[in-house]
Amino acid sequence: MSMARVHRMRGDYVQAAEAIRLALRVKPEDADAQEFAADILAARGELEKAGEVYKALHEADPARASAEEKYARVTLQIAEGKRQQFLLRDMAENPDKYRKHTHAPSPLIAALVSTVPGLGQIYCGQFLKGVGFFVGIMCAWLFLGLMGFDWKMAVNAPQQFIRNIDVFSVVLLCIATTLHVYAFVDAPVYANKLKEKEKGLES
Repeated sequence: MSMARVHRMRGDYVQAAEAIRLALRVKPEDADAQEFAADILAARGELEKAGEVYKALHEADPARASAEEKYARVTLQIAEGKRQQFLLRDMAENPDKYRKHTHAPSPLIAALVSTVPGLGQIYCGQFLKGVGFFVGIMCAWLFLGLMGFDWKMAVNAPQQFIRNIDVFSVVLLCIATTLHVYAFVDAPVYANKLKEKEKGLES
């Protein structure tokens, strides 16, 4: 027993287990040696085996308070371990259940901020998509400006403007307008989907 205690104090549970095994071979009915062996099992993480020994010792001697206390402790540890395993498995199988809950964006606000292209997508959490819309639309308008796009003629003399506009400008104008309209419609539609999904999770 003394050698087993020395090995346990040094953290050498393998040698401690071997020493207590030899001690139990000499005195198999030694309750102190049995409890010590259970302590080694618990220290090595073999909680169920340790619990069985503590339980048997307490049933054999109800006055043995240390065995009762240790049995209660390992029982709690086993229950906590099973609970954590269940939580980990449940988190892996149902990740949405454990995500931080945030309120879905408002479709109305998404539509209002979409007057600035891409801002509605950013508001809805689609950052890269929003930046893509903003850069794409701004680049299209910028190219139109660099090509000498005459806004005054487009407003004041639309027929003359249509006769003078080149094909490339028409393409850029269509791209810019289409992207802007799509971005304006897409943001509130996506926000509404998130709203419906939030309602479904709450119900």
